Amino acid sequence: MAKFKNSFFLRQSYQVIYGVTLILLIPIFIILNTVSSVSSFQKNIDISLQRQALSLGQMFDSTVFRYTENYDDLQDKVMVIKESNSSLRNFDVLVAEGESFKVVASFDESKLGKSRDDLNYVIAWHKNEAIGTLVSGVVETGSDERLWEIVLPLHDESGQKQALLSLQMSLKIMDELAKDTLTKSYVILSITILVVILLLALNTRLFEHALLFKKLKEVDRMKDEFISIASHELRTPITTIKGFLSMMLEGDYGQLNKDGEKGFKIMEASVNRLGNLVEDLLNVSRIEQNRLVVKAQPVDTAVVLNSLADEFDLRLEQKGLKFVRQIPEDLPQIWADEDKFRQVVINLLGNAVKYTKKGEVELIGKKENEQFLTIMVKDSGIGMSAEERAKLFEKFYRIQGEETRGIIGTGLGLWITKQLVELMGGNIYVDSIKHVGSQFYFTIPIYNPQLHKLEVETKNKK
Repeated sequence: MAKFKNSFFLRQSYQVIYGVTLILLIPIFIILNTVSSVSSFQKNIDISLQRQALSLGQMFDSTVFRYTENYDDLQDKVMVIKESNSSLRNFDVLVAEGESFKVVASFDESKLGKSRDDLNYVIAWHKNEAIGTLVSGVVETGSDERLWEIVLPLHDESGQKQALLSLQMSLKIMDELAKDTLTKSYVILSITILVVILLLALNTRLFEHALLFKKLKEVDRMKDEFISIASHELRTPITTIKGFLSMMLEGDYGQLNKDGEKGFKIMEASVNRLGNLVEDLLNVSRIEQNRLVVKAQPVDTAVVLNSLADEFDLRLEQKGLKFVRQIPEDLPQIWADEDKFRQVVINLLGNAVKYTKKGEVELIGKKENEQFLTIMVKDSGIGMSAEERAKLFEKFYRIQGEETRGIIGTGLGLWITKQLVELMGGNIYVDSIKHVGSQFYFTIPIYNPQLHKLEVETKNKK
């Protein structure tokens, strides 16, 4: 009894320590996350306003300065800008005058004709590019606020630099909004922390559930590892059996009679089904453990689709089905893992042949838009109801009915197909009418040399 009490005491002490630790850590993490989010929010605002100030300067350069004939007209236009934009604190147009710059137009008319010296002016003038500086504290306006100071060259109609624009855009309004947002965030944060502490303090059983969940995850991980190891171990004997069966059927060990040949062909079909099952289990294991590697590269879509169609010609002919191809030769290249792309199309064509008793199967490739290509497999098979379609891409799901009785399958093929399509950046869909037919179609990214070259370079750097 004493031993039991000690064990119970230790277990309860562990839960208390665990609970106190969570009560301390969770609020700390929430605070850190809030501070990080606010900091990121502030940084994004600063960058956005910098771009806005730069865009305003560039617009002034291209739409106002280039088509202004004299500085008097320019001053009038600058004053119009002052009236229309309350965020601008300073707006000076300067021309080079020796080593300094003379103000020829400004919000502050008292500056006109005066010379200004600034390192940013010199750099922007000689480099012929814009310079942005974040200014804090009391500035020329006399107000205590943050400003984006932008200096950029102004050009004439021929593109030659003629002057400089120096403008200051205030961040005061955005800073006030950010401050208001911060205040609300901290109020919500305080309430959240209080709720979290109360929940953790009052629900100690959550800790037990967390431990149980951890154990379940460990069991699930062990299950996945077992399936992976078992599947790998099964591959070798299956490959060996397939090799010897092939040799037997080819007569390497002597001529078989009709009954013997029939028996070995049945064995070969069974071994092939077993091999496909093992391969499906391996794929499931790799996908669930995030070990399935997608090596995207440019793929010649028309060539791959036509080669797959050639492979299925005989199967469709043997079943008495018509095969329709709609594969334009000018289909653009796609950005995909060629082996996995082939596997997806093979799975869809294989299903179409399997569930179509008469009629036709179509393989269609078409350009959906500038970003995606659509591959479609249509059949005149048994079709599906809306309820069956809703569960179709679930793992181990198979449609059960009189028409599907005797059709072999594991219910993994379409689940794997969906995962592969999504890993390659696409989506898969299905439309179907019972006793009429089905059409499966999926999108796949079109190869974009600039975009995908950058993607490859980024992955290589990592």
